[in-house]
Amino acid sequence: MRISLNWLKEYIDIPVSAEELAAKMVMLGIGVEAIERPGADIKNVVVGQILSIDAHPDAEKLVVCRTNVGSGEPLQIVCGAKNMKAGDKVPTAVVGATLPGGFEIGRRKMRGIESFGMMCSAKELGMGDDHSGLLILDANAPIGMSATELLGLDDTILEIEITPNRGDWAGLIGVARELSALFHTKLRLPDTGLVEITQKASERSSVTIENPELCRRYVGRVLTDARIEPSPDWMKRRLVAAGQRPINNVVDITNYVLLETGHPLHAFDLMKLAENRIVVRTAKAGETIETIDKQVRNLTEDMLVIADADRPVAVAGVMGGLESEVGDTTTEIFLESAWFDPKSVRKTARSLGMQTEASQRFQRGADIKMAAYAANRATQLIQELAGAKVLSGSLDEYPDPIAEKKLELRYNRTNVVIGSEIEPAVQRSALEDLGFNVINTGQTSCAVSVPTWRCDVTKEIDLIEEVARLYGYGNINTTLPRIRPSEKTFAPTEEAIRTLRRNLVNQGLTEVITMTFSSLAATTRSGLPDSYLQMVSLQNPLSENHATMRSSLIPGLLETASRNARHGASGIAAFEIGPVFAPGANGGLPGQSQRLGIVLGGTPTAKHWSRAEQTLDFYDLKGYLEHVAALFALPCAFEHRNLGPFQSGQSVALLDEGSQVLAWMGMLRKDLQSEFDLGFPVYLAELNLDTLLARQTPPARFASIPVFPPSLRDIAVVVDDAVPAGDLQTAVREAGGNLLRRTHLIDVYKGKQIPDGKKSVALALLFQSDERTLTDQDTQKSVDRIVRKLQTDYKAELR
Repeated sequence: MRISLNWLKEYIDIPVSAEELAAKMVMLGIGVEAIERPGADIKNVVVGQILSIDAHPDAEKLVVCRTNVGSGEPLQIVCGAKNMKAGDKVPTAVVGATLPGGFEIGRRKMRGIESFGMMCSAKELGMGDDHSGLLILDANAPIGMSATELLGLDDTILEIEITPNRGDWAGLIGVARELSALFHTKLRLPDTGLVEITQKASERSSVTIENPELCRRYVGRVLTDARIEPSPDWMKRRLVAAGQRPINNVVDITNYVLLETGHPLHAFDLMKLAENRIVVRTAKAGETIETIDKQVRNLTEDMLVIADADRPVAVAGVMGGLESEVGDTTTEIFLESAWFDPKSVRKTARSLGMQTEASQRFQRGADIKMAAYAANRATQLIQELAGAKVLSGSLDEYPDPIAEKKLELRYNRTNVVIGSEIEPAVQRSALEDLGFNVINTGQTSCAVSVPTWRCDVTKEIDLIEEVARLYGYGNINTTLPRIRPSEKTFAPTEEAIRTLRRNLVNQGLTEVITMTFSSLAATTRSGLPDSYLQMVSLQNPLSENHATMRSSLIPGLLETASRNARHGASGIAAFEIGPVFAPGANGGLPGQSQRLGIVLGGTPTAKHWSRAEQTLDFYDLKGYLEHVAALFALPCAFEHRNLGPFQSGQSVALLDEGSQVLAWMGMLRKDLQSEFDLGFPVYLAELNLDTLLARQTPPARFASIPVFPPSLRDIAVVVDDAVPAGDLQTAVREAGGNLLRRTHLIDVYKGKQIPDGKKSVALALLFQSDERTLTDQDTQKSVDRIVRKLQTDYKAELR
């Protein structure tokens, strides 16, 4: 929000510079993003009066003007504008003047005629985008006066950030109220005195609220004999400085009062309202409305609308309708100032894809008492600037007035929370300065009523925060926080997760973090089976692509790999640790589990002359899963099983000792590889971390370094092609006895000398004793047992 400092000073006296003010506002919680001085670059631009306009002898589109700038002889200025006449007063940049952007005005010839300056448009002065002609000034503007002063360009603009819980800061009065408390100065509110005619507003119109839970209050004012014309220059300048586009006096007044009070208003052409009345209701099935941005909106039955006797004429709290807007022929006006439910406005605005100045303010929570003040303030300005007559009385429907909230503040509690000793009188004074009414006070506490503009204050801790803000965070003593000694620093599983994360990084993987939001389309696109499509839906999703909570890490990892590939990456080696979600049983709360996802593919390491390129494959992924299982001391086995995203024959499940599936891993299907624009094979794994984190990992056991040498033996057996090599290794370990310390796979061979349907599996065996050096006879006994086991269980033939 853009705040004019000159405008702000109409409500309070500000005893500090703009920079000091910005610093103090930040300490109050009002973020100041920028400080702008629109006229800082403008020098030597004054009010000039055109004395004569003559045609240029050599250019049809140019004219030669004589302009009085209040000193010396009138200046000869060549100009291309056509909207001025002799006697008009315009901003005139004399020779040596500078304009926004550092543009300097010099003496020059234009088609043979010398020009001694430039007469300026609004755009050339940085006052908007209008460069259709010169900026015509008020006829009473003093000749020779500084144009920056006359036009308010000597102003300072503060760009502030409004937090979602402080809707009262969305207007200058709300900001001024905060600063008046800070500087202990009086807040000056504009007078809203009206001159009303004898005819009553209730005789001309009426208001009916059919949904009081969505519209707690609706204030209407009726005006007649209004003149629709351009707004005065001072109002236009303030609207432009605030980022608004002037339209006409009535519409501009509603925007002006919005900026001033923070409360949205809307003006209807009363003659365009069927039966001249207003009905606040929800939309009917199939109803539509063409809003003032000339878009036809399809309404649903949960959307609140402002209707006349026949049809909707506005989307409540969002935007008015085109058919009932104030236009050039309008003479009778119905002015709306209401309070709409923030949740209803937010839902409607999001459903229609409309975020307007009004909807943003209602979503933060408007001040229900400000509705009447804003209506009267706008009515006063319409009476003053449009010559309207005001019918007596307002149409104020307020069926269930909101009771003021009452809270207790304990002085000692304030001191404990803040960490400083603040006198009770200081605490009470801070709240009173901010608009809280102290209704009861004692030695240890006081009771206050919360003003209606402070919908964010609901608990005692909120009052303590108010005291701290006004007391000044810089005045609070620095103290060490009180802590309760505990052996546990993190959540029970956090240490194990951090250890896992460090291990995976040390293994060469890069950690990624993807959105926990997903969608049915993204999950289906990843090839996951129907069980993964049972997802937790969001009530207010950010977009269609983020309408659910994710049920798997795989879609996010695939999108990450795809994005990296599109940006030229030759490979990827990454992991993610994060939650996935599933709907709760019987409508209960959703379930959440922790998962580990790994994605590999291509050649992720940079080329180097000292080593050959290594392309990651299925066995690299298997090695990572084995490493994770070993980290948690988990006995596991791999079994061929198919899962949707993975290539048939290259898809396996990791099973624990109870044959429960812990993880899926495999090679991405070729069609999905093309779908995600991946130029290299991709391998994925997803592991259920909850099972591993719940295990009681046995403590590490240390053994002395063996002093006796090992005995190494290799065996090769021919088995059926369907026999997994892992099963053979398990059988070898079972039959090898205590002397067998380690076994690993050397080679799997198919080809010459191996019958069809068979394969040769070579295993390395390491035998060792802690007591003596083993002989060939010792190891041969173990090898014989191993061979017999393989022959019996797998019909293996020794090569």
